[in-house]
Amino acid sequence: MTTVNNSRNRADAIVLRAITPDWLQDFYAMQELENLVWHMNSPLPLHQVVTVAKNGGILLGAFADSLMVGFLYSFPGYLNRQAYLCSHMMGIREGWRHCGVGEKLKRAQAAAAKAAGYSLITWTYDPLESVNGNLNIGKLGAVCSTYIINCYGEMNDAINQGLPSDRFQVAWWLEQPKVLMPQGTEYQAVPWRLSGKGRAEPVGPADLADVFLDMAAVVTVAAPADFQNIKVQDLELAKTWRQVTRQVFVQMFAAGWAVAGFRRLTGTPVNEYILARQRDLGLPQPPWEYQIMRGDK
Repeated sequence: MTTVNNSRNRADAIVLRAITPDWLQDFYAMQELENLVWHMNSPLPLHQVVTVAKNGGILLGAFADSLMVGFLYSFPGYLNRQAYLCSHMMGIREGWRHCGVGEKLKRAQAAAAKAAGYSLITWTYDPLESVNGNLNIGKLGAVCSTYIINCYGEMNDAINQGLPSDRFQVAWWLEQPKVLMPQGTEYQAVPWRLSGKGRAEPVGPADLADVFLDMAAVVTVAAPADFQNIKVQDLELAKTWRQVTRQVFVQMFAAGWAVAGFRRLTGTPVNEYILARQRDLGLPQPPWEYQIMRGDK
């Protein structure tokens, strides 16, 4: 209980404010934090982020006193006659993660986006990162029916190196009611077991033939609870998780299903995404089309 309270106290002490061209020091702090999180040699150029801030972008910083402990960078998008907000980067300083800073930034982003006239925010994230899945799908209520294979090509930063950069592209509808998941039979699309080393490993995708899916109200897809740890300890197992879940998500999305829920399985090494038929969700169609970016290695 003490740990929980301390985390809440840390989050409550955070002050959020817009990062604007009126105070360039915030942009320098954002570049510094970007490098600390991703260990990249070339952070976002100052001239670019300043221009975005002047032209419909939403940039937010989370501060503990004068220290920037988190930032969120987003810019306007436009496709098929619809404007929306592209949320491109969110970084949290080590020592301030897992205490609600990310959620506070996203909620503030949503409020600022609605005030600016946006009704939709989109971003990409690695579906095997369960912490992000819990925030994006479970807490915020974003949905996903787009899987992009090797979205950014080979990435050599500390978080992404070693695997194809597969991504979900999510849709966060700001003016739509919370999705109600259908009730009924669940079908497990990715069975898993504990390996001899005590790590969760996928047994392989289940049979996704129409005869099985027709009987299911929802379909669950397992994802590791600590994917970064698996990458460090067993890169081949991480690659297996990538390939198996990729196959399932691509097939399910093509068949008209969407990720609309997330379930934390306390005491197990996996969590679960929950998929429903898009027609049952009652949400608009996002302006981007279902696509698979080829080029995986």
